[in-house]
Amino acid sequence: MREIELAATLKHLIDSGKYAGNRRRVANDLGITPAALSQYLKGQTRPSLENLVAIADLFDVSLDYLMFGEDSAESRLVGRYMEAGFAASRAEAAAEAARVAKIGTIIAEQIASAAQAVAKRPPTFHGMLDHIQALELERYSKHSIVVVMNLDENLRDVDSEFERGVTAGGFLAVVADNLRAGRSYSFVLSQDMSERESRIQQFRDLLRKRRLTEAQISECKFTVATDLFYVGFGLLHLDVDAMRRSSPVLFNFVESYISHEGWIGYTELASNSHFTTSLMDADHRRLAELTVERLTRPAKGNRA
Repeated sequence: MREIELAATLKHLIDSGKYAGNRRRVANDLGITPAALSQYLKGQTRPSLENLVAIADLFDVSLDYLMFGEDSAESRLVGRYMEAGFAASRAEAAAEAARVAKIGTIIAEQIASAAQAVAKRPPTFHGMLDHIQALELERYSKHSIVVVMNLDENLRDVDSEFERGVTAGGFLAVVADNLRAGRSYSFVLSQDMSERESRIQQFRDLLRKRRLTEAQISECKFTVATDLFYVGFGLLHLDVDAMRRSSPVLFNFVESYISHEGWIGYTELASNSHFTTSLMDADHRRLAELTVERLTRPAKGNRA
């Protein structure tokens, strides 16, 4: 068996030929990295069959000469390299199949975990949203009109031996994200809301902690209702295209409740521990719009 002299032959061809030892030019003409060429010259790796042929063509020598430093009429070099190439391809295919199988196992486990989580949640009835769905819906609101008895969904009082004060509720985080995105809010607060001014100030302070600018915070307006109301509700002007694109499941669930102009209305369900909102049909949405007009009629001293 003849000894393979690829490294020595390649070095000789580079140093004595037209390249005059310029290995970077050789690597560039072969379309390989200088590091790969260096490994060939050191005998650390061998070129693929494709690269081997390219090297032989570049220096105008036979494959026999390139591999053994001499020509042979009965070389089986190509056959051996093709066999080696096929073996390498089979190994790579097996490794890829193993990787795909592993990914499939991971995905299956994640699907099973998600299914278990969904199974623990009560079924969602048509026109009713749970807390998570309500949060997701609000993320697509370009302008939100929120009529509430208080700000408890946005503010959480903390009173423990370690901490005392107010922290953000789940909805305040969404409000902050929407304001940062250039969207706006109009809160209509109950006349009977206790500590109203201090709660509004706490709300704004929490927005500042989330690094919103004063201009962004100013797009969150508070109005005191000029009349009584007994149920909280909201009207959201949705970015319908964004929701259809990014949350198709939610969009399909609420589509029939969205007006042609992109508005959707909801009523708070304070007595239900799981479902938080009930979506309005067109008639109730129109009544809600009229109620907002009634509650926000100009009156002295009602702006906060």
